[in-house]
Amino acid sequence: MGGRSKSQTVGYRYSLGAHLALCHGPVDAIREIRVDDRTAWSIGTGQSSSAGTGVGALASYGTVTGMSATAAAEGDSVAEVLLPGTLAGIRLGQSYDLQLLTDNTIRTVTVQAVSYNAGTGSTTWLVEPAATAFTAQSVAVSDAASVPSLNGGAAGGRIRINKPDLFGGEKREGGIVGDIDVLMGAPSQAQNDYLAANAGADVPGYRGICSLVLRQVFLGLNPYLKPWSVRLTRILKAEDGGQQWYPEKAQIVPEVRIGDAAIYIAMDASGSMSGSRMAAQIAAVSRLVEEIGENALEPNDVQIVTWNSTVSGTILRRDADATAYGELKDWVDALSSSVSGGTDFGVAVSQAGAFFNGSGGKRRILIFVTDGEPSPASTLQTAITTLSGISEVDVFAFNIALSDTSATAQIDNTPVDGVPVVPPGDPDALVASLRAAFGQGPDMNPAHIIRESLTNGDWGLGHTFADIGPSFATAADALFSEGFGLSLLWQRESTIEDFIADVLKHIDAYLYVDRRSGRWEVRLIRADYDPETLPVFDETNVVDWGELGRREAADLVNSVTAKFSDARTDQTGSVSVTDTALVQDLGQVVSATVDYPGIRFESLAVRVAERDLRALSAPILSGEITVSRVGANLDPGDVIVLSNPRRGLEGIVVRIVEIDHGDGRANGVRLKIAEDVFALGETALVGGESGDPGSLILPPKPLTRRWVSEAPYWLLVQELGHAQADALLDEDPGVGAIVAAGERPSADALSAQVWSDSGAGYTLEEAVEFVPTALLVSDVSDDPAESVLTVGSWTGLGDVAIGTLAVIGDELVRIDGVSATALTVGRGCLDTVPLAHPAGTPVICWQQLANASEAGFAAGETVTIKMLPETGFGTLPLAQAPEDTVTLASRAIRPLPPGDLRGNGVSVVNPNVLNLGPVLLTWAHRDRLTQTSSVFDAYDAGDIGPEPGVTYAVEIRWVDPDTDATLEPPATVIDVGAANSVTLNKEDVPILAAPTGTKHFEVRVQARRTTGTMSYEAWQARSIRLFMPDGIKVAEVSAWTEIGADARLTVAETVIFLDRGGAVQLTIAETALWVGFGSGASLSAITAEVWAGFGSDARLTIPDIDIFNEWGGQPHITAATTDFYIEVIP
Repeated sequence: MGGRSKSQTVGYRYSLGAHLALCHGPVDAIREIRVDDRTAWSIGTGQSSSAGTGVGALASYGTVTGMSATAAAEGDSVAEVLLPGTLAGIRLGQSYDLQLLTDNTIRTVTVQAVSYNAGTGSTTWLVEPAATAFTAQSVAVSDAASVPSLNGGAAGGRIRINKPDLFGGEKREGGIVGDIDVLMGAPSQAQNDYLAANAGADVPGYRGICSLVLRQVFLGLNPYLKPWSVRLTRILKAEDGGQQWYPEKAQIVPEVRIGDAAIYIAMDASGSMSGSRMAAQIAAVSRLVEEIGENALEPNDVQIVTWNSTVSGTILRRDADATAYGELKDWVDALSSSVSGGTDFGVAVSQAGAFFNGSGGKRRILIFVTDGEPSPASTLQTAITTLSGISEVDVFAFNIALSDTSATAQIDNTPVDGVPVVPPGDPDALVASLRAAFGQGPDMNPAHIIRESLTNGDWGLGHTFADIGPSFATAADALFSEGFGLSLLWQRESTIEDFIADVLKHIDAYLYVDRRSGRWEVRLIRADYDPETLPVFDETNVVDWGELGRREAADLVNSVTAKFSDARTDQTGSVSVTDTALVQDLGQVVSATVDYPGIRFESLAVRVAERDLRALSAPILSGEITVSRVGANLDPGDVIVLSNPRRGLEGIVVRIVEIDHGDGRANGVRLKIAEDVFALGETALVGGESGDPGSLILPPKPLTRRWVSEAPYWLLVQELGHAQADALLDEDPGVGAIVAAGERPSADALSAQVWSDSGAGYTLEEAVEFVPTALLVSDVSDDPAESVLTVGSWTGLGDVAIGTLAVIGDELVRIDGVSATALTVGRGCLDTVPLAHPAGTPVICWQQLANASEAGFAAGETVTIKMLPETGFGTLPLAQAPEDTVTLASRAIRPLPPGDLRGNGVSVVNPNVLNLGPVLLTWAHRDRLTQTSSVFDAYDAGDIGPEPGVTYAVEIRWVDPDTDATLEPPATVIDVGAANSVTLNKEDVPILAAPTGTKHFEVRVQARRTTGTMSYEAWQARSIRLFMPDGIKVAEVSAWTEIGADARLTVAETVIFLDRGGAVQLTIAETALWVGFGSGASLSAITAEVWAGFGSDARLTIPDIDIFNEWGGQPHITAATTDFYIEVIP
């Protein structure tokens, strides 16, 4: 006590500069960075869009006077923008154009954090780029007027990770924050400036190596480095950085799986598309729509537009079901392949804004297909301007036969796939390219993988392109048509030959060198032959029948489980197929498990499992035979027919597994053969069930952070409009609605169903989206001036918008500033007042995504609410959801509470103030009917209104000395009328009515309004807690605990008066206390415990202590000057 405490180190923050080499380069794109198996950064996540943006709404936030910017200090990565007041609607991670009105130049910044200083009334943004700087001036603020790239840095450059709570935030192990340079490994890759500055000027450019450079990235509060992993794609980049061989067949996405998306497809119907190009586009889009419908995880919104110089046709379906997808497909199929007109890029996207605005929080995807350049050229800028007004939309552009992608590249904001150039008249190639706009990214054609492994001079076998035979193109076409793509990682622990063998195992193929040409050839094992045309080998050309045999029944397998890398979960998945007939024959299930780590899609895994089961469940013929030189031209994988009735071989179709041409001294050619499974006929297979889906898509989890309440009047007006809301309340003033909101309980949660039960059983209300949430790190008082709150454990931080409402407990607050660790708020908004909140209380940022139920609940009705999150695996069962109960209290019709309650001019009142003299109570008017805009007034704002008919009353309530609870009903009520001030005196407090031992009472200013025969008070009201006038009401003990535990009384000529009708001198013979009066007054105590708090002796004197200074500054007490009353109970 009394000294300055020493500073203590309670922990360390760890940052790291590092160069992480990933793999051989160049690569196409970095798709995801994971740290300790948590996603720190990923591309194209398609987060929900903000309200109020869209075409034409290149949203303007107005002109700010006195805005200035200061560039980042050395070592920092963000600049500071300072502005007076606040600016509503600003969101973290979003880009804004700042037009400096002194010279009309524009600075584009991305906001990383927002803080508000209530003392200075100013807001600070932390922004990128770090060099942003300008002097104080008027600045017009609007959304950035360029098509934003959601995937910036994915194709090289710099990315920023901003996940401070990835490992639990400051309360646990911190997170990841900082800038990372992505080096793709191109042949011309230049030296990295950070590496050069820290490792010396001689540092190489690391060409041919894909790597990450961490520029002093914050890694958390744990000194141990967590494991990092990176998902990347290498398909379209060749070894020299140029284009991959046969690029139109290199990428494979076998199916479209997407839900909760808004998909806008702009089909070019200009004159140059007429004929085969248009026909191929129609076929591709028709198949795409069909696949989306078949595999939709959740309802999607779809709009298809055909365009040339104008919009020539369109169809739109929202929350499409099977019928809607059928209508979409029929509409596309009915399009004519004969088209005409120009190529107006602006027209193509002209309806996108309205479409996306009507899609709520769905992921936004725009498909743009064309075969021409914009005509006129100015329409390119029109399209860019339109798209720049649509927040968070993934734009995928595709060129048909047009190699010049310079125009479409300005529209495309997904650099991971570039702008694919699709061959004309090829619907398969086009639909495959369109599929790449969805899901987890494409797989690579296995024919391309094998070819790359054979020819790569860095890590492959180093063969020349001339060593590759024509069968590779044939195989690539077949695998592309099958949708058979693979994603594999080769590491040097195994040989490249083993890697190639693994690919061949996946696709069931043979790789060999053709004896005639000397080139590598690949042969797929498929049912691609006509048995009638196959060469026959019989006794005339078989030299030696060798040993041929069939698999024994005991060796047959009747169930196969295939393990694969599930793209949905990023974990190992499994599917099983079973030959039911063989199970019955064998009397048991005989299973085998096969591993195919390169397969990422369940449907492909099922096909491969069925293929293997056919081979393992049949007693196929196998062995070796030797044939004459007529078999010299056969190759591995070829199919022949064996015929030898004497051996029981009647037209058996076999495939050549290996060939031995001998040493030249013998004429025989030895063939290793196996009966071909495609000649065995169909097998009855069942199954295809997925195994454990892994840890990323799980059964739905209950919501922990949630808010359920009766809806305020403001929300009814937003939902119904002023006129309808007022009409509803005029008809039934007590009617109410329910509002519910909550956090996203897991990454795979899609939305939440809201179920209500008012006594007759649960019924389904409208579903709600998940909202951003956080937790209070420290306690918060009810002081309106406490506006900067320490928070952590965010969910959905990037969706928090400045100027919107959040709720903490039962208090509504306005968000003025936000960062990962702090929230600046305006306290006590709408019909709430500042309240105290303990640490750990959820902060629910509900305004943008919550909605009210139908206003159909009556006052006094108790409603139970359950929120059921939905994932790809289903909906949380009703019985497992936690309950929240709300009792309706006519909240919407009640007047707003008075604001800014003060005692003698201060919000936090000295509890002893009434003993110092009269107290002037003041407050500010509020008006429920006019405070319905999206600009919210905090509790400490000045007068608004008041609402017609509102009056005020000052209510005094006792505080229970044992429980500290406020007692009902009020001890007294002072009507004030429509005034917004009143003077409170000690005489206004009915002291004699207080319960024994009362220490405090509360003063509450209540707003009231009468509607018809009903009188309504505000839903909440703020109170001021004060000490009882002149001390505690005493009965036997604890007389002076409020005055001081060791106080001593000097009683000299003191007269104690009881309020019994006048100035009556007190003489008490019946009591346990006897007080003598006179100059030598003394106290005789029968029960010594009465004065234990004042000293061990019965004589109480205060020679030096002015114990009553707070009651007038007199060292001696007299009834005439202090009005000090003690009720003595006989």
